[in-house]
Amino acid sequence: MTVKTQLHKGDISNNGQVTIVDEDRLCYLVKSVSKGATGLRTISKALLQEFVSYIEQHPDVPTNEVRFKISGQSDIDKYEYGYGATIGVMAKMILGQEGITRKTKEEAIITINHIYSQEILPYLTALRTKPFMLLAGISGTGKSRIVRKLAQATTTQPYANEYDRWSDNRPENFELIQVKPNWHNSMDVVGFYSNISKKYEFTPFVEFIVKAWQHKDTPYFLCLDEMNLAPVEEYFAEFLSAIESRSTDENGDYVTDPIIKPFKDFGKEACEEMLKHLLGEAHHTESNPLAQQFSEKGLTLPPNLMVMGTVNMDETTFTFSRKVLDRAMSVEMNEVDYDKFLSGETEQFPLLTDFNELLVDRPQKASEVKDDIDGEKVMAYLKDVNALLEDTPFKLGYRASNEAMLYVAANKVLAGEQFSMASALDDFTLMKILSRIEGDDQRLGIDEDDPRIAAAHTTADNEGQRPNLLTCLRGIVRNHIGNDTRTEKKIGSMCRTLEREHFVSYWG
Repeated sequence: MTVKTQLHKGDISNNGQVTIVDEDRLCYLVKSVSKGATGLRTISKALLQEFVSYIEQHPDVPTNEVRFKISGQSDIDKYEYGYGATIGVMAKMILGQEGITRKTKEEAIITINHIYSQEILPYLTALRTKPFMLLAGISGTGKSRIVRKLAQATTTQPYANEYDRWSDNRPENFELIQVKPNWHNSMDVVGFYSNISKKYEFTPFVEFIVKAWQHKDTPYFLCLDEMNLAPVEEYFAEFLSAIESRSTDENGDYVTDPIIKPFKDFGKEACEEMLKHLLGEAHHTESNPLAQQFSEKGLTLPPNLMVMGTVNMDETTFTFSRKVLDRAMSVEMNEVDYDKFLSGETEQFPLLTDFNELLVDRPQKASEVKDDIDGEKVMAYLKDVNALLEDTPFKLGYRASNEAMLYVAANKVLAGEQFSMASALDDFTLMKILSRIEGDDQRLGIDEDDPRIAAAHTTADNEGQRPNLLTCLRGIVRNHIGNDTRTEKKIGSMCRTLEREHFVSYWG
């Protein structure tokens, strides 16, 4: 084909419909505006070349008809022909029929960060803060899908084309484990040593962790589906303890407590059998550092393991204890957009080629980041929240305060020029503060002369409801973060539920 110009990262069509966000050897990542809606689309370079070649040979055929004309004429998969308008504009950009505004490299970086902030920044920020998330919401809103998409977007295994990448439901860095209602101890998660067979019985969870250890440069995503079908603190006890022990040693290496004790403690023969099962023939401690690590220190959590549990809150499931909520980042996924669903935009996901921020230089303590952010502002907000929650079971401890600082710092790293302290605190409040609060009228009620009402600068809300912990929290959010926040909207919904049902939980 005759290429009059080449598309580059940061290029924008003069009509504003197409922005080239990123590219690799096989595809472009494109921000596309159609009928007022903005979405991210992966466009195959081979498919675009076929499109351009046809337009060159048939200049009188409207671009919106080209996809029908060439359908079935080659071996190129036509999965992406639903993006005909986008490809048409890109073809015109290549042929010089549509003007191009070229952004600088710095401006292009800002563009992609802004798109990520709208699409997946809360997930990435939460995972950088703590690699354990709860995805809660009604059935069918894409909770397990988001975990699979993150794995597809970060896998380093080779694919012939981008369609193969996004259609691969089992990339090597993804594992889905269905929680069973009869899980009431950790044997189904971390396995157990059988005194009958004299062997350790391993599980898919353990085997996936070992895979993650063998590929530390790639994020590995474990999806625990329907996580609350059984009591989490019973079957996941070892993990909950290990996730809280995260630190770095004197060499700067990521370390945690083991979820399986040192293999040598099971005896020499058992240790040899365990290493052989997990590491194959290259399991000898002299030649494999992982073998030595597992033998001497046990199986610990690798730095690239991301555990994400899906949660459906109904009468068939268990509620979460505060022990679990304290150890996880929680995201509610209840929004349903049928317009995006019909247009295929719910299937779009950006290719994450720069995912090192999830894996390296992840601080573990607030003291490591306080100078990088306005730590005093974060702590002033948390102090006001804790003053409100004094003498309640919802009061925040040091863990939550530490994670608030880490979350804001992580958001600043990932959002770049689009960083907003208010937005970061808004997300954190939903994930770690509001998710803790539940109860009936008596438990959440506040007397009208309670000094906490004045401290929160709030009165009875505009729907005539008497003040309670939620309305006071809304006042604190307005004072520190601003109005019209996601937290404020959620509090409004919870207050209406409390008034109607006389009981409310963040989860239902």
